[in-house]
Amino acid sequence: MLDGPTSAPSAPSGHTIPPESEQRVAQRCVDCGTPAPKTETNYTLISSRYGWRLTRTVDANGRRIMEWRCPSCYTRYRAKRPL
Repeated sequence: MLDGPTSAPSAPSGHTIPPESEQRVAQRCVDCGTPAPKTETNYTLISSRYGWRLTRTVDANGRRIMEWRCPSCYTRYRAKRPL
């Protein structure tokens, strides 16, 4: 049992660590595994700024999924797909 109010854990610099729902998620290219460029937030557009592309597809179970691809892998992905 805890006594008193609880608070978010503190980062070493004294800043509060954001809740898990707000922490940055590291994206990787679905084809080659290259990590996406580091950004300040989850909301930075890596597609327009760095050339990464987000594609929608359907998995083997029929669920819609989103996949990130680096510029090189997206070029190969696009060349294999009919227009």
